[in-house]
Amino acid sequence: MQYSQDIKNKVRHLRQKGFSLGQIFQNTGVPRTTIRTWIRDIILSKNQALVLKNRVQKSLQKGRVRFQTVQKEKRQKNEKELLEIGLKEIGKLSPRDFLIAGVSLYWAEGFKNRHEHRLGFCNSDPAMIKFYIYWLEKYLGVDKSQLVARLTLNCLYEDKINEIQGFWARTIGIPLDQFTKPFFQTSKWKKQYNTVNYHGVLRIHVRESLDRLLKMKGWIEGLKMLK
Repeated sequence: MQYSQDIKNKVRHLRQKGFSLGQIFQNTGVPRTTIRTWIRDIILSKNQALVLKNRVQKSLQKGRVRFQTVQKEKRQKNEKELLEIGLKEIGKLSPRDFLIAGVSLYWAEGFKNRHEHRLGFCNSDPAMIKFYIYWLEKYLGVDKSQLVARLTLNCLYEDKINEIQGFWARTIGIPLDQFTKPFFQTSKWKKQYNTVNYHGVLRIHVRESLDRLLKMKGWIEGLKMLK
């Protein structure tokens, strides 16, 4: 495409004022490759070069922010869609579904040492602990009065023991007198975790539950044989 001398002069004038190739293109419509050819001999002052460099960096930063925003929105949309799919696929659990879910959970997180003589379960997820206790009530007839809780905390949170035990007591619905002496991990983390979200690890035992534990072991053996 042929351009007039006036256009070429305008391109060179804008460059001499310190405009970037993108800005010149926006003002004239001349492709960047053509602009580079026309301004090859123009040397910007140190101040103009610095201003141009800063402008380019800001533009790149804005581009990165826009890209990150778009990616975040895509990720959030994808997460929402998959969450909805998951909820629909699980649907309402049948009694057998619920039984197997609880047995599988105990298989993963329960105490299975051969020297154990009672049901024991350990986790830091409040929702999982609540599910497990509800499952104990429904399938093994365990009353909450039979539960014994023990909290494990990092030593950095020793001064928050009452607050955190109170959280767990409210969450699972048992009184504080069913909590035994907490255990504190002596190794300190290099990173300080948010005390609002940190609730330690809770161990739940069921008093006098040997027969229930043996039944649980039988259920687990049944799962092992599934193919």
